[in-house]
Amino acid sequence: MSSDRRVAIITGASRGIGNATAKLLASRNILSIGISRHVEESNETRRCDVRDEDSISRVFAEVATTHGRIDILVNCAGIATPGDALSLGLGDWESVLRTNLIGTYFCCKHAIPYMRAQRYGRIINTASVAARSYSRTASVAYTCSKYGVVGLTRQLAAEFGRDGININCVAPSQTLSEMLTAAVAGADLKQLAAGNPLGRLAEPGEVAETIGFLASEQASYINGTVIDINGGVL
Repeated sequence: MSSDRRVAIITGASRGIGNATAKLLASRNILSIGISRHVEESNETRRCDVRDEDSISRVFAEVATTHGRIDILVNCAGIATPGDALSLGLGDWESVLRTNLIGTYFCCKHAIPYMRAQRYGRIINTASVAARSYSRTASVAYTCSKYGVVGLTRQLAAEFGRDGININCVAPSQTLSEMLTAAVAGADLKQLAAGNPLGRLAEPGEVAETIGFLASEQASYINGTVIDINGGVL
């Protein structure tokens, strides 16, 4: 059955930026389906592991079959790991890259054919301020994964723009999400906030607002762009 509303899939929707984005798009009359390893199945959520291509293929096909379309994909699933630059092993690299970069690619890979068929799509990937310089809180594997997301975004944008698919990327600085507060002690969070020109960290909803803009018709001529959401951090 085809939906008369735009249909969006948001990864990493159980918390943080992904959760805020799913709620924002739903408030704008977009049928928002959040996917995560940590949700119960419902009309608005699907359990899916972005590290597993078969899981992605199954869920995306089910959404497209049920609702007749996939219009918007927002890739927010990600992990951040600590670690001295010279202490990481192969497993550390594989874990981060599999989730942050390869998982983002798999989701794009399985959304684009549906968008291409309808000659319309919006994809918004999530990089990081780390992809503009370096990470103050996470490992070198995390930084490299986010640089990769920027490259993936620009490569796909160049290839699929003529199919009516706009592909962009946001690069937030440290955001007050569960992932950050679990990894960084309270005193360090205060220090991070004090070092920002605005004197505070971002809220997930602020990042979601920019994602919502990129998913809208008002952003129809924005493609292959990385938008910084960082309070002025250089």
